[in-house]
Amino acid sequence: MFIKSVKRKKVQRYVFIFITVLISIGLVVPLVSLFGNGSGTPAKGGGDQAQQQSLADRLAELEAKAKENPSDTAVLMAVLMQLAEAYTRAGKQDQSVLTYQSIIAQDPDNLDSRLNLGTLYFYSGKYDQSITSLQEVIKRDPNNQLAHYWCGYVLGVGKKDYAGGVQELEKYVELAKTGIDVEKARQDIVEWKKLAGK
Repeated sequence: MFIKSVKRKKVQRYVFIFITVLISIGLVVPLVSLFGNGSGTPAKGGGDQAQQQSLADRLAELEAKAKENPSDTAVLMAVLMQLAEAYTRAGKQDQSVLTYQSIIAQDPDNLDSRLNLGTLYFYSGKYDQSITSLQEVIKRDPNNQLAHYWCGYVLGVGKKDYAGGVQELEKYVELAKTGIDVEKARQDIVEWKKLAGK
């Protein structure tokens, strides 16, 4: 019992340190880009400056939340999820990937993080890593519609594995049944079946 308590506190300390480092990087990078042109004036236009300030404010808010309850693992995981999403919206994919990886290391059953990580890998052109992440979601939750959807597009668009993409999209259509994305998937299934037949 004592060993578990010590181990948990050690993990919590590492997670807290990781969050602090990520937040620090997130706060410094926008400031460097603001004043990076050496002229003493902001490097970007007013709209970008407001967006960067908003991001800095949000990251500071997340950091404060993490410091309020450093021993509460649930709070830390929620803050990490919000931080990863903030990095994604800010176009900081590398920091977002690191944050999702940290969440998964602490909570391997966090399927939202695995799904988001797979999507980020897809948009970064890292198709094999994307497929691995998405297939892990499917392994843990075979009826996860979004995992089948994204896996289908990674296979079809990214890897040009049209047969594999069709199989995943057909499963997605079976699970989702209706919607705009279902109609798009049906169109792509027809097109990809033709391409796979060549």
